[in-house]
Amino acid sequence: MDYSLLDDSPFSVTDTGMAFRYSPARNLDSVPIVLLHGLSQQGDYWLPVIESLGLENAIISIDLNGHGESRRMKSDYRVPSVSRDCMSVLDQLRIDQACIVGHSWGASVALHFAANFADRTHSVVLVDGGAFTPANIVDRGLISRERLRVELTPPEGPFTQSQLRAHYLPEELGLSIEQQDCVMRAIDRTYQNAPVTGLVTTIGIQRHMAVLDAFLDYNPDSDLELITVPAWILVACDFYASTGVDILDDWARAKYDADGKVQGKMNIALQHWYGAVHDVPLYWPGRVARLIAHAAQRRGGGLM
Repeated sequence: MDYSLLDDSPFSVTDTGMAFRYSPARNLDSVPIVLLHGLSQQGDYWLPVIESLGLENAIISIDLNGHGESRRMKSDYRVPSVSRDCMSVLDQLRIDQACIVGHSWGASVALHFAANFADRTHSVVLVDGGAFTPANIVDRGLISRERLRVELTPPEGPFTQSQLRAHYLPEELGLSIEQQDCVMRAIDRTYQNAPVTGLVTTIGIQRHMAVLDAFLDYNPDSDLELITVPAWILVACDFYASTGVDILDDWARAKYDADGKVQGKMNIALQHWYGAVHDVPLYWPGRVARLIAHAAQRRGGGLM
């Protein structure tokens, strides 16, 4: 299968209503890779990474509960519930174990899956999320849940195509035309035509906030304690974090605290990617793909 055409391939749907796309592996002995997107996105978000991964492994990109083609699922957006629904995809495909990869909110789902379904998890990769969540910010006591919810409320739109391009294709990234096209194709299903001129998110503001409310209930610390499978945590670091200047916002501090949470856990490798922005799968897909491919290798033991 040509991975560049993955966004045109048909969806399969589990009995729970979760939609996913599946591409079989060229190497039948390889470890399948499951890709879980962040809040408001959908499975095509991973297209740049998928194209970099190649044909070696089976790839399963899922539209998580309430998103994309799974937006008609039951409205239970709690991280443990979304994690259990991901199990239905593995069951339908008769996959015993997979490398579970998540970004942002999807990284929390991946962490919970790996911690609670270790027998179905070969390895896990958490891309700028999972080990730190908005609940960690609230627990610091510096901001109330209500105030944080307000700060995390996204603009409703509608947006013009030019506004979306300006948001996803900032000039400072210096993306080639081919890279720009790949990014815009990856986020295409994230938006739909509004009743008036413009584009709005497919998930919609009300469902977005419902998912966010459920996300605010999830503290990852107990799952980090439970996890026993090989795990990689990728932390995207901003300018101040990379230069050591002590000007960190609440989110950056929550990221920083992840180091202490995993200290001494020999099954977890934490990496700081300096200069990477939160949507690193869109802009550094080759690097993310190499990390995932490494995590999905069959090995006798160890992380390296």
